[in-house]
Amino acid sequence: MYTLTNSEMTRLKSGIQAVFAIPFIDDIEDFVWEAIFSYVKQIPITDPLTHIRSKTLFDVVDSKQSVGWSAKAVQRSNIKVPDIFEVVIQRADIFKKSKKLGFDELNIYSSPGDLGKALLKHWYEMKVYHDAVNQGVIDKRVCILLKSVDRKRYAYFEEDFSEYKASDLVWTWTNSAMEGLQGIRKSDNFCVFRWYPNQKQLFERFVLPTDAPIISVVPQRLPLAEVVELLTDRINNRL
Repeated sequence: MYTLTNSEMTRLKSGIQAVFAIPFIDDIEDFVWEAIFSYVKQIPITDPLTHIRSKTLFDVVDSKQSVGWSAKAVQRSNIKVPDIFEVVIQRADIFKKSKKLGFDELNIYSSPGDLGKALLKHWYEMKVYHDAVNQGVIDKRVCILLKSVDRKRYAYFEEDFSEYKASDLVWTWTNSAMEGLQGIRKSDNFCVFRWYPNQKQLFERFVLPTDAPIISVVPQRLPLAEVVELLTDRINNRL
């Protein structure tokens, strides 16, 4: 797991406070989190006003260092350490793509092991490794902001992308109705992946360690009219 420097932690807190000072923004997610993280790392931001947003995996890329981050923001009812949480990482329709994945046919009655192998190939070969090459990323990471419901507490999580081989995991159904497939890590019996055939969504589970940094923020809104006037004046002065 990676940690932020003191100056990066200061910028993270400042970025969160700045976002909530703007009455037009109601939450930190998607591009807002990517923008904050780019500010934290002092990396040029990819502006969606000038660049069409793509579905590539790495949302923030430091091209000089060849580091790429998949940025996620996850709401939690309570921010605590340690904790276990999960995020959606991909929509994986392995039934539809069975031949492309190297299987004659896959369906809900296929062996859990074959379904798991297909999921790993769909995730790693067709997405992670493919996008890493296209985006010039060598150092692959994930950065996740966990946020409380009241937007007052946050935890920061960053680690290298997990890269599992088929032999690292055991795949089983969560129940007899085959509503969910889970990938269990052999080394410690920890559930790493969950896949739900109805929604075709693949989740990855993470462990927030005891020493993860926690940030407390008291969101303070600036008056709407004041924000509009301030920003339009600044824009007009730059034209």
